[in-house]
Amino acid sequence: MKLGWVISTILVVLMLANGAYGQKDERLYGVWKLTDYARDGQVLDWTGIMIITSEYFSRNYMAQERPLIQDRYENPADLSDQEKTDMVEALHQKFAGASGTYRFENDTLFFNPIVSATPGHADRHPRRQFELNQEGTRLTFKGTMSRGHGVREVWEKVQDF
Repeated sequence: MKLGWVISTILVVLMLANGAYGQKDERLYGVWKLTDYARDGQVLDWTGIMIITSEYFSRNYMAQERPLIQDRYENPADLSDQEKTDMVEALHQKFAGASGTYRFENDTLFFNPIVSATPGHADRHPRRQFELNQEGTRLTFKGTMSRGHGVREVWEKVQDF
């Protein structure tokens, strides 16, 4: 009889633990605005929007100050190859974005990009430790970028789903 209770208890504990693994926090669902962004401890003047649903995420963030290229030239063909290269480099360093699926493990959020603003980044699977305030309105990510830079992002919820 005791063996039956022990086995039953173990099965219940395993089922509950398995159900909690990877479980998503519905407080994350919604639209978030980037309010603070830092790389290697240096605060950068970036802005962004992130949308999180029950299965997917989409995030775009960029420097507030970016080169203005539209209407700057009558015809892009008039630019030299070096000017085109410089323009792409300037824009590339000031913009990031990805969309895909995600999963949780404890206090870590793993992003699985399907598409990325940067070619080749869709194969990377960034992860961020996250902290969500009690009200579910402030989300903080901390982690390391693929090139080794430490990053901290603070997001404020602007719309609930």
